[in-house]
Amino acid sequence: MESKKHYKLYKSGKQWKTLAITAAVAVAGVVSLNNVTANADVTSSAVATVAVAQTSSASSVVLESSTSAVATSSTSEASAAASSAVVSSSASSSVTSATSSVVDAASASTVASSADTAATSATSSSEVSVTSASSEVSTVSDSSSVATSTTSLTSQSTESATSDSANSSATSTQDSSVTSAEVVTREVAAVATSSTKNGWVSENGTYTYYTNGKVASGENYSYLPSISGTGYNWYLVKDGVALSGVQKWYGSYYYFDPTTYLKLDHQDYVKSQWGDWYMVGSDGIVQSGVQKWYGKYYYFDPVTYLKLDHQDYVKSQWGLWYMVGSDGIVQSGVQKWYGKYYYFDPVTYLKLDHQDYVKSQWGDWYMVGSDGIVQSGLVQWYGHYYYFNPVTYLKATNTTFSYNGISLTADNTGIITGTTTSSQFLLKIYQATLDGWKEYGVLPSVTAAQAILESGWGQSALATEANNLFGIKGSYNGQYVIMSTAEYGSGGYYYVNAEFRKYPSFYESVVDHGYFLYSNSRYSNLLHQTSYATVTSLLQSDGYATSPTYASSLNNVITTYGLQSWDTAAGV
Repeated sequence: MESKKHYKLYKSGKQWKTLAITAAVAVAGVVSLNNVTANADVTSSAVATVAVAQTSSASSVVLESSTSAVATSSTSEASAAASSAVVSSSASSSVTSATSSVVDAASASTVASSADTAATSATSSSEVSVTSASSEVSTVSDSSSVATSTTSLTSQSTESATSDSANSSATSTQDSSVTSAEVVTREVAAVATSSTKNGWVSENGTYTYYTNGKVASGENYSYLPSISGTGYNWYLVKDGVALSGVQKWYGSYYYFDPTTYLKLDHQDYVKSQWGDWYMVGSDGIVQSGVQKWYGKYYYFDPVTYLKLDHQDYVKSQWGLWYMVGSDGIVQSGVQKWYGKYYYFDPVTYLKLDHQDYVKSQWGDWYMVGSDGIVQSGLVQWYGHYYYFNPVTYLKATNTTFSYNGISLTADNTGIITGTTTSSQFLLKIYQATLDGWKEYGVLPSVTAAQAILESGWGQSALATEANNLFGIKGSYNGQYVIMSTAEYGSGGYYYVNAEFRKYPSFYESVVDHGYFLYSNSRYSNLLHQTSYATVTSLLQSDGYATSPTYASSLNNVITTYGLQSWDTAAGV
C-alpha cells in the first residue's frame, strides 16, 4: 500500500513537471514572436510573468502531495511537525527550481518562429494543466483516506489538514493554469492581428498597397486612398507597388510624379527614371512630333520620344514638313540644307511655296523661288530683271557686269537692262527659254539661237508687229497677222502670204515655241536632249526648216554668244 501510494505521488509530480515544461515552451514561442512587434518588451514581460506563476503553482501541488505522503508515514505529532518543516523547505526549493526552469525556457525562445506555434503550445499547455490538476485532486483525496484508517487521532488530524491543503492547492493550480492559457492565447491573437498590413505601406523606397496583408497582382490603374492621407486618387500599381516616372499603359507612355505618384496634369519637360528628358502634355501623356513649349516649337522623335538633336527636314503629326535645327527647335527664315538655302515662313514655319522677295532673320533681303530656294543670278520679278550675287545671294545695284554672254547694268534699285541692242534682246527672252525647258524639255541654248536667227535679234517685221520670233503660222488665242514670207522649193526661194500668230510679248512667243515642238510628234525625238548639237541636227532632219545649213547656223550662234551657259542656268 505504501509503495503504491508513493508511486501515485511520483506519477502526479511527473505530470505537473510536464505541465510546467509545456507552459515554458509556449512562453518561449510568444516571446520570440513578440520580439518582432513594436510592443515586444511589454508583451514578453507580461507573458513570462504568467508562465512563472503557472509553473510555481504546479510545483506547489507536487510539494503538497509530498507533504501528505510524509504525514501518512508518520505516527506521531512530532513526526508530523518535522515533516511540515521539511515540506516548507522543500516547497521553497521547488519554487526556486521552477522559476529557474522558466528562465531557461525563456532563453530557448529563439526556437519559436511564429505566433501560430505559440498559440498552439499555449492551448496544449492549458489542456494538460487541467487534466493533471484533476488527477492530482483525486490522488490527494486517496492519500487522505488511507491516512485516516491507519494511525492515531493526531495523525488523522494532521493528514486531514494536509489533504485539505492539497485539495485547495490543486484547485488553485487548475484555475491558474486555465487562466494563464487564456491569457497566452489572447496575447498571440493580439500580436497576429497587429502585424497585418493594410493600406499604403512605405517600404524599399516606394509605397505598396495592402489589403489584409495581401497585394493585388498584375498592373492596374486604380482608384485608391491617397498616399498623402487625404481623399482618394488614381495610381498606376504593379503587384501592389505604386509606379512613378515614365510608364507604358495601353499603348501610350504616361508620366507619374516621383513624389506624389500621381499622373502629371500639366505640360512639362521632365526627366525620366533612366535620365532622359521627355515632353509631357497636360493629359500626362509623353508627346511626340511638333510641340510648343515656352514660345517655341520643338520636334520630338515619334519612335524614341526624345527631342531631335540634329538638323533634319521632318514630317509633323499633321502631315506638314518643317525644318528642325540641331537644338530640336523648328526653324524659320533662311536655312541652309544640303548645299542650298531655303526660306521658311516665320509665321507658319512652312517652306515658301511661291516666288517672293523676303527679309531674312538677320535683316537682309533675298529672292526666293516657288520651290522655296533662295535664288541667285538673273531673276525676273514683276516685269523686270534683277541680279542676285551667287556668293552672297544679295541683289546687285549700281553696277555693270556680264552674265551668260549678256552685257548688263543694274541701277540703284537693282533693275537690270542690257547695255547693247543685242543684250537687251537676249535679256527679254532669257527667262522664257528657261521656262520652255522646264515645261516642255526644249534646250534653252537652241531656243535662243533660233530666236536670234529667225527674228534678226527681234528686229524682223513679224517680231516687231506681232512679237512672233519664230515665224509660227496660225493664231494664238485667236490673234494673228497676215504677212508675206519666203519659202524654199525645188526652184529656189519664193514668197507667199500667210497667217502668223500674234503674241502679247516675246516671252509668250518663246514659251509657245516650246509647246509647238512638244505638241508635234515629229519633234518628240529632240525633247529633253541635253546636247545642243544633237538638238540642232534633229531639228533639221525633222524638217523644221528648209535651209540645208540650218543646223550649222544655230551651232555657230550658240558658241559665239556663249549660250551654253543658259543650259547650265536651267539645270541641264
